[in-house]
Formats: sequence, structure tokens, C-alpha cells
Amino acid sequence: MIYRTAVSGDETDILKVFEEVAPEVPTAVRPGTKALIEELVASGQSRVAVNADGVIIGYALAKPQDANTLSLYYLGVSKAARGQRISSSLVSELKEIGAPIVTDVRHDNKSSMVERFERWGFVKGAEGILGQDQTKLRWEKKPPAVAADEEIVLRAKN
Repeated sequence: MIYRTAVSGDETDILKVFEEVAPEVPTAVRPGTKALIEELVASGQSRVAVNADGVIIGYALAKPQDANTLSLYYLGVSKAARGQRISSSLVSELKEIGAPIVTDVRHDNKSSMVERFERWGFVKGAEGILGQDQTKLRWEKKPPAVAADEEIVLRAKN
């Protein structure tokens, strides 16, 4: 499995997986879906999972929400490729960017995504942008832990 940044030309393969998983979100392919995917790929922040045959089998479509935060719009993996930790690996790829990540999960999502995001270190926040129909989640990189003996040295210097 190869994980990489999504690039121009990936949109058609991403859209195929999107069409397959859309009912679970639930969402649908609409007239503006391809343009949104193109915008998210063009952001340079989206990631894809590619199998040994070079076929995109999963995606994490994201873009900057602001100067300091990444917004994850869609996360999907083809049904045939499930059970290989592809979703968690794609989220890990986004975490490597180092910016806080926010996402919304619809309450009628059929994939237990709120629970998955919590397992991946996300914390529930305020209601989503569409109100009570969504759960807002946020992940932030934790600062490195300071060992007790390092803390004592730091206090002694101050």
C-alpha cells in the first residue's frame, strides 16, 4: 500500500470510491461534487491510498480551514479494501502535517465514524456547522512530555 498526497488527475479515481461509499456517510454525488474534489485535491493537503496495481482505494480529502487548522471534508475507503487500517493510516498521514484537524460527522453516518475518530485521538467539540445533525471533532498534536527530572532543572533555572 502506498500513501501519498493527492495530485491533479486523481479526481476521477477518487470520485469512483466516493460514489461507492457515499450512501454510508450518507451523501450523494451531486453536480458540484467533482468540482469540490478538484478543489480539495488542489489544496495539496489531501491524501490517497493506492494499491499494488496503482488504483486509488481510499482518500482523506482535506484543505486548510484557516492559517493554522486543517479541515477534513471526506474520508473513504472502497469496500473491497476494508479491514486493512487504511482509514487510520490516511488520518495518520494528515496528522503528520502537524496542524490541528477538524471534521464533522453526520449523526446518520453508518460507519461509526465518531467512535473511530475518538480512537484516533480526536475529541468531540461543539455541534457541527449544520447544527445538531453533526458531531464536530478536533485533533491537536500533543506537546512532547517533559520528564520529571527535566521539569526540576527548568524550575531551578527560572
